[in-house]
Amino acid sequence: MNYIMKKDIFILLILALVVMTSCSDFSNGSDSYFLKKSEYKVKFNLDKNTKTLVSSLQVCYDNKKQIEYLIFGSSNDEIVFYNLNTQKLEFKIKPEVEGNNGVGYFIGDYVHNSDSIFITKRGDEEISLINKEARVINKYDYHESKNKHPLREFYSSTSTPITIIGDDLYIVPSCNRWAKVNPVAAYINLKTNEVYDFPSFQYPEFPGANNKSKRFGIEGEMSRCFDGKRFIYSFHFDEDIYVCSPNHNNIKRYKIKSKYINKVKILNDYGNLTPEEACCNPNYGNMIYDKYRNVYYRVAYPATSIEKDKKGIELLMYGRKNFSIIIVDSNFNVIGETMFPDYTYNSNFMFVRKDGLYISDNNCYNPHYSDDVLSFVRFELIKK
Repeated sequence: MNYIMKKDIFILLILALVVMTSCSDFSNGSDSYFLKKSEYKVKFNLDKNTKTLVSSLQVCYDNKKQIEYLIFGSSNDEIVFYNLNTQKLEFKIKPEVEGNNGVGYFIGDYVHNSDSIFITKRGDEEISLINKEARVINKYDYHESKNKHPLREFYSSTSTPITIIGDDLYIVPSCNRWAKVNPVAAYINLKTNEVYDFPSFQYPEFPGANNKSKRFGIEGEMSRCFDGKRFIYSFHFDEDIYVCSPNHNNIKRYKIKSKYINKVKILNDYGNLTPEEACCNPNYGNMIYDKYRNVYYRVAYPATSIEKDKKGIELLMYGRKNFSIIIVDSNFNVIGETMFPDYTYNSNFMFVRKDGLYISDNNCYNPHYSDDVLSFVRFELIKK
């Protein structure tokens, strides 16, 4: 073999090695990545009318103003816009409750842009579209689909945010245990106001939790995220996640199991459990998508116990005692899991930016907790 041929083969081997390395960047083991705490933190000072317990949380970039906002719905029916870079309050929007521009009392919102804001109404199957002056542009009723299936109320929240694809607004109607057809998802066409559901994908029934006398059971405990191509559903009492095409005809299941949970415990008597019992139970939580690193983060809650001086209802709202985050690659392989310390972070409030994953440290039992500040710590995805 002459020198030129040896040189060509050597180059080909090097190129093949580079390709193999790049293709397997997120596929070299179930424990190859972790989330590392950085020294960077963002803090948002709150006024006396704004609480640290928020109903919705999102990051939105205004191309005209070139401002990246952290937006959340506060407990006093306001939508608050903070500048993420300066960490200063930019403005608030307070929709009217009654009258021509009334949206009722709302739980949840979704900011498509600063002049197109969707409000989900408390206890009613209606979504209002308002502008930045809080003027109502349109209202969308979704109490029944075109298939004549009744749909229950939906709240756009940190766990189940509104998703808009083209002219279609995707929602997650609440679980309806009494209905013969109980779809998990539906969408509203924003041009025609027509409502369509997906009977091919219905709320699951968990063994021992199918008591019809309870209108709302553990089936409704879930989250949904969208990665630009697929919807991903994470039911809190199911090890598997469900990956669906937008039309929900193509549904695949993937086991995303925490190494800290031997087996999920089904809450058979969920309606009569104390908050303390519920917040000690082993189960899963929200799942979010990181578009900058093309990975998913799934929250898991190991079985635990809490001290007598801790209140379960507060822990349920502020992120439980502890939790882990499972890191999942784009092929839905588990590539790592990071456990977080007790009484430190709020697993319900996190968001993604170019520089990392931000997790709130507003756990009510964190010694540094303050009612006057909403704060987040940046974590970086690190390869071991």
